[in-house]
Amino acid sequence: MKNVIIGILLLTTIAFGSLYLTEIRKAHEAEANAANIQEKLAEAETRVSRQEERTTALETRLHDTREKAVAKAEQVTKLQEAITNQVQTNAKSSSPIAEMFKSQEMRDLIKNQQRIALSGLVDKNYAEFLSGSGLPSDKSAALKDLILKKSLIGAQAGVSLMAGDLDAEKRQEIIKQSKADTDEVDKQIKEFLGEQNYPQFQAYEKTIPDRMTVNMFKEQQASGPGALTPEQESQLRQAISEERQTFKFTTDFTDQSKLSADPASFFTDEKITRFQEESAQLQDRYVTRASSILTTEQIEPFQKFLVGQREMQNAGMKMAMQLFGQKNSN
Repeated sequence: MKNVIIGILLLTTIAFGSLYLTEIRKAHEAEANAANIQEKLAEAETRVSRQEERTTALETRLHDTREKAVAKAEQVTKLQEAITNQVQTNAKSSSPIAEMFKSQEMRDLIKNQQRIALSGLVDKNYAEFLSGSGLPSDKSAALKDLILKKSLIGAQAGVSLMAGDLDAEKRQEIIKQSKADTDEVDKQIKEFLGEQNYPQFQAYEKTIPDRMTVNMFKEQQASGPGALTPEQESQLRQAISEERQTFKFTTDFTDQSKLSADPASFFTDEKITRFQEESAQLQDRYVTRASSILTTEQIEPFQKFLVGQREMQNAGMKMAMQLFGQKNSN
């Protein structure tokens, strides 16, 4: 009887032991599953958190973009209102555009737009020099500010010269002051870069008109089959620069240092017509050089681009003649 009881107890112990081990195994599996679930939950929470951060960033960017768009729209509206008011006021004037620029409000609006536009041009056209200068970001930003300051001097002087009530003496004062201010900024840039690096900056500045031309054509071509390769861009810019710097204009309207103190005597039918003819000759040289750089699919768009640039230049010449009280016979 005793052995029977012991056998039953042994079987019971084995059964409970087996059950215990099974439960222990299940508990471990449950713990492992719980840990796995917890890990996945943490990953999900991280993804959600990152998504919320991205969403917040996008919302902030969208808000900033909307604010900028509203500000731009307000500027455009003000500019349109100012132009409309001035045109209506000066409709009977012999030189309505010149009368328009007498308005301080109009000049302030245009100067503000000049700052925005020139800032973008400085970023784009001086990018290669700034990136290759080895300057730290704060120094690079400071140099860019000086370049923008220099660019604004000439642009804002041009706005002041557009007022139709200026005599030769006042124009002389504006041009003289503009040159003095430009020389002062050049001095600051020279001190900033040092004697060794300043000549490199001067050489780079001489290529800015060519960089602007190539950059505009590059943007026109975008990323399609006619897009410029970096090698084409560099070769085209060098070719244009070489042709432009060796070409001799009879009267070079692109050289601001040679502008007369009395623009009315500078912007004449004869001089402008001659400049337009010579500009066409120079662009023909551009096309000849470009034919060995661009593909057959690119050369025709380049020719059309140059024609468009020349037409805009001619329109600017006509406006200048109107501003300074002369009539174009063309």
